[in-house]
Amino acid sequence: MTTTQKKYWLVLTAAVAGVVIVCAGLSLAALSDPGRFSLDPRADTQIHLMAIAGFACTIAGIGLLLTAVSSTTKSMPAQMRTRTNLGVGIGFVLQLAGFFLCGAGQVRALLGLVLILASLPVFIWGCLNYAEGKGHLKWVGLVGVAGIIGLIVLMVLPDQRQHAT
Repeated sequence: MTTTQKKYWLVLTAAVAGVVIVCAGLSLAALSDPGRFSLDPRADTQIHLMAIAGFACTIAGIGLLLTAVSSTTKSMPAQMRTRTNLGVGIGFVLQLAGFFLCGAGQVRALLGLVLILASLPVFIWGCLNYAEGKGHLKWVGLVGVAGIIGLIVLMVLPDQRQHAT
């Protein structure tokens, strides 16, 4: 296996692990449900611990995912890298907030859906810049429609600019 293949397997593994950890963190946070506080202090402590663990897992997963992304954007022109990071970062945060709110009451669920829909153009714009920055046709970035799965696909695509030099 070549060094480039090992690098992309490492990036893929880190990206998938980041997504899994984020999902686990969001699940723990959703299970904590502070609205169900009881009179039992042990149950309240468990709720707080689940919320803290969920937050920690979500932050760790995002960090791992961002590390994987940054390792694949090093050879991109600075302006493309900035656009990619802004679009993907803002889109990803809006999607996380939207999914988190969808688990709440009706008004919050509607707000969550609005956030998810608002995140798509921003996220796709970031993915379009990511694809172009890696030397592919800009339209390859439309895989961003698939959300985080599309981003992972873009991460493992080879950097055409690196091969051209």
